[in-house]
Amino acid sequence: MNKFDARTFLQLKKNSKLFFSLAVIAGSMQQVNASSATLSGYAHVSKAKELVAKQGQVSGKIVDSSGNPVSGVTVSVKGTSVGTQTSETGSFSINAKVGDMLVISSVGFKTAETRVSSTSGLTIRLESAADVLDEVVVVGYGTMRKSDVTGSIAMVKGADMIKDQNFSPLDNLRGKASGVNIFSNSSQPGAYGNKVIIRGMATINSSSNPLYVVDGVVMEDFQLLNPNDIESIEVLKDASSAAIYGARGANGVILVSTKRGNKDGRRTISYQGSVGISTPQRYMDLLNAQEWTDAFMIGLENENKYQGKTWDLDRSKWFNDPDYFDATGKPLYDTDWQKEATRTAISQNHQLNLQQGDDKSSVGAFLNYTDQQGIVNSTYSKRLNGKLAYDSKPTSWLSTAVNLSVNHTWGQYTPEDGGGQDARRTMIEMLPWYPVRDKLGVYTNSASSKISDVLGFEGMANPVSILELQKRERYNTQIFGNAALTFHLADGLDLKTQFGIDNHQKRYKGYSSITLNNISRPNGWAERDHTNTLYWQEETYLTYNKQFDKHRINAMAGLSWQERTYDFDNSRTEGFFDDFYESNNMGIGILPAPPGSNSNKWAMNSYFLRASYSYDNRYSATITSRYDGSSKFGKNNKYAFSHQLV
Repeated sequence: MNKFDARTFLQLKKNSKLFFSLAVIAGSMQQVNASSATLSGYAHVSKAKELVAKQGQVSGKIVDSSGNPVSGVTVSVKGTSVGTQTSETGSFSINAKVGDMLVISSVGFKTAETRVSSTSGLTIRLESAADVLDEVVVVGYGTMRKSDVTGSIAMVKGADMIKDQNFSPLDNLRGKASGVNIFSNSSQPGAYGNKVIIRGMATINSSSNPLYVVDGVVMEDFQLLNPNDIESIEVLKDASSAAIYGARGANGVILVSTKRGNKDGRRTISYQGSVGISTPQRYMDLLNAQEWTDAFMIGLENENKYQGKTWDLDRSKWFNDPDYFDATGKPLYDTDWQKEATRTAISQNHQLNLQQGDDKSSVGAFLNYTDQQGIVNSTYSKRLNGKLAYDSKPTSWLSTAVNLSVNHTWGQYTPEDGGGQDARRTMIEMLPWYPVRDKLGVYTNSASSKISDVLGFEGMANPVSILELQKRERYNTQIFGNAALTFHLADGLDLKTQFGIDNHQKRYKGYSSITLNNISRPNGWAERDHTNTLYWQEETYLTYNKQFDKHRINAMAGLSWQERTYDFDNSRTEGFFDDFYESNNMGIGILPAPPGSNSNKWAMNSYFLRASYSYDNRYSATITSRYDGSSKFGKNNKYAFSHQLV
C-alpha cells in the first residue's frame, strides 16, 4: 500500500467539518476556531450571539451636579474585574446585566454605586467632593495635596484591589485606573508577566513597562508582589507627574505604599482568606474520532473523483490496527484531548495581619500564603510572604522607619510562546482515536499505531504526557526593604535619608523525558539556570511644605545613588538512559552542552528638584528639574540635565 498523500486529508466535501487552530493560550484557554463548512460557521456565529445576549451590554452617561458630561470616569461592575472609562461625552458601555451593581469613581467626585435597572439610557449624576481635593497623594520623593498636583495621577486603594484575589497585583489593578491598560495573553498563574501601557505606547523598539516604586524603592518583578500588602497605588500617568524620575519614568510611574502598623493606639489581628474554583471558559469544537476517520475517507473519495486516484475505499483496509479499531475500521477510543489536558483548578489565599501602635511608634507584621492552580494540568504558582514594618518617633525632631519583606514564589508552567509541539498545541492536534495510555499503560503518541507509518503522521507526544513528563519549575526568593531617618528641622521643613534594596535569587529547573516523541526522545534533556540580581539605592532629600494665607508652597530637593548588579549562569545536558534523576543529577547526561554565564552592572548618581506653588486653591504651577549621571552614558558625557514647567 502506498503512503497516504497528506494533501488528501484537506480535500473534503463542501459540507464536511474542517478546522484550523489559532493560538491556544494554555493558562486561559482563550481559543479561536474556524470551520470551512458554511453550516458550521453559522452555528459558531449563533453561539457567539447567544453568549453576548446572556452577558449583556449596559450603556449610559455620567454627568456632574450641573448636568455636564464627565469624561475619564471609571465604571466597573462590583465584585468583578469588568471595568471601562467614559468617553469625552461622558458616555460608557460595559458588559453587565440588569441587577448588577455599578461602581462609579473619578477624581474630584464622591464614589457612587448604582444598581442597573435597564440596559440603556442610564444617566448617573456624580456629587462633587471638595474634601477629596485635600487628600494627600504620593508623588515621588514626598507627598502633595491632590488639588495641587498639576500632572495626571490616578489613585487606587488596596482594599479595592484585593477583592479580585488574583496572584499578581497587576491583575488586581486592571480596570481600576483610567488611562492604565493592562494586557495578558495568558492567565497561567505566575508564568508570564502582564504588559502595562500607560496612556499609549511611548516607544516601538523598547519596553513600554512603567517604573515601579514600592515604599520609595524601585522594584523589579512587581508582578510577584503580594497584593494583600498594598495600602494604596498612585499612577503617575503623564510626563509632568513622572518627570521627577527622569528618563526611567518615560512610560509612567506606579507608586505603591504598603501596609504598616496602626497609628491610633489600637491593636488589631485580622485574617482574610479565599478559595476559588477555575474551569476552562470553553473548548474548541474539534473532530471526534469517528468524524476524523470519516473525513479521511471523504478525502480519498475526492482524490479518486477529482484527481484520478484509485485509493481503496474500504475503511477496514486503512484503519486496521486492532489495538485502536474494530474489524470494520470503527475507532475503539474517542479522546477529547482538551478536556484530558485541563482540569478544575482550586486556588486559595490566606493573609494574616497583626498591627498595633500610636503616634509615637507602630509595628505591623503580615504573613501570606497563596496557592493558585492553573486550569492546565500540572501548572501552578505558590507564594509564601512575610513582611514587617516598624515606625518610631523617639524625639520631636526625629522619625525612623524600617520595612522588610521576604517573598518566596515557586511554580511550574508550560510554554505558550513559539511554534513548538508543546501541550497548548498538541491538545488540539493530537489524533482523537488514541487513548491517553495504551493497553500496556504507556502514554500514547502519534507513532503508537502501526498505521502511523502508512499515513505519515507528524511526530507528536500527547498533551497529557507532556504536562506530566516535562518539568519547568521556577523559584524566586526576594528580599526587599528600606530603612529611613527623617529629621524635622523646622515647621514644614524635613530632611529624609533612606537606604533600600531589592535582591532576587532566581532558579529554574527543567527536564524533558526520554519518552516524549519529537520533543526530547530518545536523549531527554535537563537544564538549570541561576540568576542573582541586587539593586540598592540611597536617597537624601529636603522637603518644605508651608501655607501662607492664600499661598501654598511644596518644594523638594535631593540627591541619590543607585546601583544594579546582575549575574547569570546556566547549564544543559542531554543523553539520559532513564528519567530517574531528572535535573537532579545532570552529570550522568552523556551529551553536555557548553555552560553559559553573563553579568553586568550599572550605576547612577542623580540630583533632583521639584517646586510647586498654589494660590487660593485655584492656580497652580510646578517646576521639575533633574541632573543624572549614569555609567551607561559616554565617557565624555556622563551627565545630562532635564527640566519641566507645568
